[in-house]
Amino acid sequence: MKKIKLQITGMHCTACVMNIDGELEDTAGVNSASTNYAKQTSEVEFNPEDITEDKIIKIIDSLGYSASLVEGKKV
Repeated sequence: MKKIKLQITGMHCTACVMNIDGELEDTAGVNSASTNYAKQTSEVEFNPEDITEDKIIKIIDSLGYSASLVEGKKV
């Protein structure tokens, strides 16, 4: 498993958090997603053999938010 931290922009409320976490956790290869509205970040644990960082970012972007890898935050 691999864990990354993403900066998320475009969230307006806690429903946005549930939307992001729900979509990611329903995605094959994603083990867990923990999005923080106050910090505008998300930590995602995933299997890199099943899904890439870029695909995770594209999923978040497709929901109407913007996501980018926090530099140096591959946890």
